[in-house]
Amino acid sequence: MKKLYELDKVSHVGIFLIYFFMAVIELLVSDSNLSEMPAMGKYLKLLLFALGALIVFGIAYGLFNLLLRNNNNYKNTLLVNMSLCLALDALLSAIVYLIAGKTNVWVNGIVGFISLGGLGFLNWKTLEVPQSDKIKITVLTAIMFVVSLV
Repeated sequence: MKKLYELDKVSHVGIFLIYFFMAVIELLVSDSNLSEMPAMGKYLKLLLFALGALIVFGIAYGLFNLLLRNNNNYKNTLLVNMSLCLALDALLSAIVYLIAGKTNVWVNGIVGFISLGGLGFLNWKTLEVPQSDKIKITVLTAIMFVVSLV
């Protein structure tokens, strides 16, 4: 994992794009009405899914940056951790939807626990910030888990 944090900016963009495409694919797979839509509706839905994935990542990354604003050298690690764990979330959600054909609060809870628990664990182990800031971002990750249940 340490090699991922030391990559150049282009590689970090690539890691973010893995999350982005996984999130869009998960939303496309879980939308049962997509096959019945006209072509323009499909393109608009794809655009909405892409904007949604960007907004979710942007809000979460912004909140983490807001909590860690007094520290240095954490942004690359945070970007990699968030991208990997949210891509895992999208992958698990897509697999569960393909197997079960629907989602519910239990599925969201299990998938959220695995992915956001992984995010909390990675942030706790790899971010080089004071312990008080680690506690803050762990609480924010727990809040994100509760919100993901809805």
